[in-house]
Amino acid sequence: MPTPKQTAFDVDGSEAVSSVLVSLLNRFPGLGTRSIKFSTLEDTAGIGFFPTSGAAILSNKEDITGHVHQVCLYPFTVVYRAAAKTEAQRLKMKEFLDTLGKWLELQPVTIQGTEHKLSGYPSLGSGNRVIKSVTRTNPAHLNAPYQDGVEDWTISATLRYENEFDK
Repeated sequence: MPTPKQTAFDVDGSEAVSSVLVSLLNRFPGLGTRSIKFSTLEDTAGIGFFPTSGAAILSNKEDITGHVHQVCLYPFTVVYRAAAKTEAQRLKMKEFLDTLGKWLELQPVTIQGTEHKLSGYPSLGSGNRVIKSVTRTNPAHLNAPYQDGVEDWTISATLRYENEFDK
């Protein structure tokens, strides 16, 4: 019986993406005075982003000169936690997350009557890593309702980047 192939991870890339992604998320024009925190949420409110795993190496190709080209995926989830008391508040949470997702996908979004579009992705500043895309893997949805009325609404996305280096 063949042994299952283990997933390889780009540990340095995970650290670079986490740092850059929290900064990018906090540039979202729909945030207002709020901020998005890395792997943190208060008990009753807040917005956080959570890496699902780390930067998994999807493909790893080495040429005869020792030049390596990797394609890596960094899956993550954004969680919006609040005590929504009305249907209108729930719809605003869902709309916020869906708009954030569109903006991350470089689509134009309209916020308070003004159109905004992310013009490109920031540099990862770590080696030769370049963000190629961010893609939502699902629309915003209610992930966890709690007995005290607090709810977690989430979107999941995958950041795809390429890494090149010489061995």
